[in-house]
Amino acid sequence: MKAVVKTRKAPGAELVDVSVPKPGADEVLVKLIIGSICGTDSHIYAWDSGAQVYIKNVPQVLGHEFAGTIVEVGKEVRKFKVGDYVSAETHIYCGKCVQCRNDQRHICETGRIFGLTCNGCFAEYFTVPERVLWKNNSQLPPEIAAIQEPLGNAVYCALGDYDKNLEEKSVFIIGDGPTAIMAAGVAKAEGARLVIILGRHDRRMEIARKMGADRALKDGQGAEEIVSDITAGKGFDVVLEMAGSPEAVKLALRWTRIGGRMSAFGIHGEPLVIDNYGQYVRSGKKILPISGRLIWRTWEEVQRLLESGSLDVSPVITHKVRLEEFEKGFGFMTQRPKASGKVILIP
Repeated sequence: MKAVVKTRKAPGAELVDVSVPKPGADEVLVKLIIGSICGTDSHIYAWDSGAQVYIKNVPQVLGHEFAGTIVEVGKEVRKFKVGDYVSAETHIYCGKCVQCRNDQRHICETGRIFGLTCNGCFAEYFTVPERVLWKNNSQLPPEIAAIQEPLGNAVYCALGDYDKNLEEKSVFIIGDGPTAIMAAGVAKAEGARLVIILGRHDRRMEIARKMGADRALKDGQGAEEIVSDITAGKGFDVVLEMAGSPEAVKLALRWTRIGGRMSAFGIHGEPLVIDNYGQYVRSGKKILPISGRLIWRTWEEVQRLLESGSLDVSPVITHKVRLEEFEKGFGFMTQRPKASGKVILIP
């Protein structure tokens, strides 16, 4: 079969003929219907410093966002059967560590990450442990089913620890990647009265408006003055830092209102510096780190939003290419200025 494989610790990947894997006792074999390229996949493809944290051994099949059909099950699989239409949680948790025992499986101490620390889904067939499988509604289009995993990031980031209380609140999103754009749609679907997104790329700003953002501001074009005017200098109820830079973190903290919540989703390697720590403590501002999705609460929220009809994420899907054209797909993800949302791979 054909698979997109990271064959060496260097930029790029290759389409390689590999053997169809045999599922282990607790695994299923899935036939790929649709795959989706994640920003993390792009980092791995480019082989930058962020990617090298994950990829320790090559060769490795890339990809972790998918919709597929089960074609074989291991002897210990009980909840799924051949023919089931599935996607999967990326964090392959152990179920035994203190985090797993305290309903924090998304930050499992010894877990693997599908497609990052083990073989993934950019192949005609691939194996997945039963414990991280998600059964899709048969009516859910495959291209939407394939992006439930990043949509889950957006849902967790927007809703936080599930007070589910965005009704009539103001939300400020810093960053214009596909997950940030989906977060704008989630916030509006959950009743936010005002959603503003700050980004750098015109095409992505256009998609954000289609997703429901009330305003899309271009970074560096008087955005802070506009934000100050909109909020009378008081800031937002909820700020989502989804850009991943020290400057974005400072901006997010500054524009989180007193007693508000900042969700920290973007990743960078610099220290977190909070000016005037005593004043910050007295402000009551909450910082919530977002890692993956809450298993399985976030997936249930994703399902609720999609099935309710209140959230349409189709505008985020901007490109579709064949699996063997994966290089073109990664090109869409990395071109400047950025014009892609989610890029779909079809075997």
